[in-house]
Amino acid sequence: MMQIPDIDFCRRRVRTETSGMILLCAAALLLIACGGRLWHAYAENDRAQAQAEAVQHRTLAQRHAVKPPPTPAARLAEKQSQSILRELTVPWQDLFSIVEDYPDHDVALIGIDQNPAQGQIRITAEAKNLDEMIAYLKYLQSSVLLREAVLNAHLVENNVPGKPVRFLITAVWRKS
Repeated sequence: MMQIPDIDFCRRRVRTETSGMILLCAAALLLIACGGRLWHAYAENDRAQAQAEAVQHRTLAQRHAVKPPPTPAARLAEKQSQSILRELTVPWQDLFSIVEDYPDHDVALIGIDQNPAQGQIRITAEAKNLDEMIAYLKYLQSSVLLREAVLNAHLVENNVPGKPVRFLITAVWRKS
């Protein structure tokens, strides 16, 4: 059989002892004091972190000082110096030796013009016939220093004996 539990809702409660209450109050005060110390520690950490970031920002600002924008005169001087540098770095000896040392000698050079900004040379020449002109163009295209050698224009001179072909070739040299 089952035993019936004895439940009494009117019974007097046990009184807590004063020593327990004192211990509870001491624990609550200790908890409040620890919470205050923790709050101060977080505030001190935030202050130190902000100070470290300010020091880091100052050192980066000193290291990377902002240069004032160049004046128009300074920009012009820089552009001119870059232009002069491009003209001075043209490999003229190699270009002349490639253009002039054509083995068949059936092409007469009339002029060589340069455009250092684009790394181009324009060769004006005259050949005995169209086949010689094409052979010279292929010779320039097979060169190691020149690339993109293209025939821009040609003119067969009918009023000159032998009917030579005057032509213009543009080539880009390889920059080292």
